[in-house]
Amino acid sequence: MKNNKFKNQFNESKLRKKLRKNQMSKKQKDILKKMFISFLGLILICIFVIIINKAKVLRVELRGLNFLNPIDIIEEAELSKYNNRSFFNIPKKEIKNEIEKNIRLEVENIKLSFPDLLIINLKEKETLFLLESETGIYEITDEGYIIKNDIIYNYDVPYITGLTINPTNTKIENDYAQYFVSVIYEVKKNNKDIYNLISEINAFGNDLILYPRGYPVQVILEKYVKASKFIELAAILKTVREQASATYRIDFRFDEAITVN
Repeated sequence: MKNNKFKNQFNESKLRKKLRKNQMSKKQKDILKKMFISFLGLILICIFVIIINKAKVLRVELRGLNFLNPIDIIEEAELSKYNNRSFFNIPKKEIKNEIEKNIRLEVENIKLSFPDLLIINLKEKETLFLLESETGIYEITDEGYIIKNDIIYNYDVPYITGLTINPTNTKIENDYAQYFVSVIYEVKKNNKDIYNLISEINAFGNDLILYPRGYPVQVILEKYVKASKFIELAAILKTVREQASATYRIDFRFDEAITVN
């Protein structure tokens, strides 16, 4: 019995020594850890090099355009010079500045899509109305920018005469013209159907002369008309259309409209 117990103790002691012998020292563990980290780092470097070599701009995509030709914008901003350039060497701020030299455009963001696509999301400034002046016809944007181009992209907007602007400015600065823009924009923003009724407005003189689209009438409005007046006018025009007799003029400078047959 004692011999068996002694034998078991001897075997256990022998097993512990063997396990201790097989265990790695702290130094060995540190060496293996460093080797693993070095190997992993080498793999990551290789992947990074591959990505750098692969991730180059080969295509440019302009999004958000409604009227302008993307090819014209690419040529104007000289975007072709970024062909074959690494994703990590694309000057987004420079691209934004070059594109926005076209006063009609605003860059919302620039993205890179692996492996070769440069995506530029754009916003076109919308034309609020066309303005005829002594020096030509200009597009006036919702923000009051003055655009003079050989090509007018949108004729389906109100046509305005009689406003004073300085065509050398990029934006309307005349006080009354600014007021007029703000009123028409408010109508467009909140009542697009009523905005679409405006065919032409003559702003010469002390009053405004409005010609509604689809109605053979002339409407006289006060010079500093408010946006709410256009809403009331739409209801009056509907009534006029339903009348049996023809109405040729509506004087709406005051609280109540006066119709002339």
